[in-house]
Amino acid sequence: MLSLGILLSLSLQSWSNQSSPTYYYYQGQKVNLPLDYTRLAVKFQIGLATADPVSVVSNTGVQIISAEPTGVNQRYLVTLKTPLSTVAEVDKNIKTLLNSSSIDFASPVFNGVVPGTWVTITPDILLRFKPEFVSNSDLLLSILAPELQIISKDFGNLNGAYKLKSSSKNGFEVLAVANRLATDSHIDWAEPDAQFSGGVALIPNDPGFADIWGILNTGQFGGIVDMDMDGDSAWDHTIGDSTIKVLIIDTGVQQDHPDLNQLPGVDVTSEEPGEGGPVNECDNHGTAVAGCVSAIINNSLGTVGIAPGCKSVSARTFISNLTCDGSWSAEVSWTVDALTWAEGQGVRVTNNSNYYGFTSNAIKTKYESMHAGGIVHFASAGNFASSSIVYPASIPIVNSVAALGDSGTLTWFSNWGLGLDFSAPGIFMLSTDRTGEDGYDPGDYTYFGGTSAASPYSAGVAALVLSQNPGLTSDEVESIMRCSCKDLGPLGYETT
Repeated sequence: MLSLGILLSLSLQSWSNQSSPTYYYYQGQKVNLPLDYTRLAVKFQIGLATADPVSVVSNTGVQIISAEPTGVNQRYLVTLKTPLSTVAEVDKNIKTLLNSSSIDFASPVFNGVVPGTWVTITPDILLRFKPEFVSNSDLLLSILAPELQIISKDFGNLNGAYKLKSSSKNGFEVLAVANRLATDSHIDWAEPDAQFSGGVALIPNDPGFADIWGILNTGQFGGIVDMDMDGDSAWDHTIGDSTIKVLIIDTGVQQDHPDLNQLPGVDVTSEEPGEGGPVNECDNHGTAVAGCVSAIINNSLGTVGIAPGCKSVSARTFISNLTCDGSWSAEVSWTVDALTWAEGQGVRVTNNSNYYGFTSNAIKTKYESMHAGGIVHFASAGNFASSSIVYPASIPIVNSVAALGDSGTLTWFSNWGLGLDFSAPGIFMLSTDRTGEDGYDPGDYTYFGGTSAASPYSAGVAALVLSQNPGLTSDEVESIMRCSCKDLGPLGYETT
């Protein structure tokens, strides 16, 4: 133990000058975090009235012109009156903020991996020990980072994983500790439990079309007859088994919608606990996504999903921004918590029709762990007309889905590229909407599109496959789907 202590001491000393990093580690590689020199992130003390956050911050000596709530209680992004120009200036301003008793935590703001998204640091760190060190992980942790408090052990039901809380109030310092731990030979990965923004992979459309061409294409929109999912033929065999559950990771699904076949969900955000339904006026996306999977059949109401006999379950994982532009904020651990909860509910398929501004070792590991246990994952490829797949669809074991039009060609907005797994209908799809005046349109239904629709349609097909044979592994489900797909281009794999 003496030699181990010396080794760890030398490791700590070698990191003594890494106090203001602008990177983190993902899959063992440095990922740059470009600083946003125009903004800082602050968390006010719990109980502090923040009706005028601009004045509270400006009283510290850091002059700002606006304060935007991030969606998490007491956390704001503040826009500086004069942009900064160096890392040192950012760190100096953070330390000035922390001289105020009103401010509990302050962090730099970084630009996310998708243009227009942002990332900030929280006081929490997520890490996982390598398998050979798990038996001594508590001892190693007490030596490597005695200043960190254990929040949860085996975080996300992952053996050797921890969620830890730092005593530091400076986001740069928390990031530096996470980076130091990430490079330690005992640790598989470590990262801050970052808060980040993201958005939905949605192309909204006005009402006006009556036929769901993606399930049965009769050429109703001028497309190619039978360029569809053959849903009506599938239903001759099964409409889906009620024991097969599909997780909807989103901003919440209306729990009492009359045309959704679902079970009670969960809210894993920091907001008031709920059963997975929408909370604010902009939490609209999840209800439409769920309708693509499990809108009820033969009930004389609006629409039908591709797997109407299966059950959707909602995990509200994101807090919609009140601009209602489809953007939201979240923390890394919320996605892991959503997946862990679903695992305990016996979910067999997951869907995530969103793009993230941050890539996470913890999220990737959890997806991989569940896939190995027989759970199949789907996510939107993205709506940026780009040749790269957005995260988390870019995780290799998550099936990334592009959007097709009714002639069987890639839609103008859909992403494509290496790693694309499936393509599915993704424009002018009639789906469930929040009832009444809530939601995208007045009434209970909306015309929905984007890779946001293509992904849950693909997840619903997986649910139908599992309904026929629940004993299939995740690899077997994916193999059946690949073999039964229509090859629209040259024989074999292609990126479009």
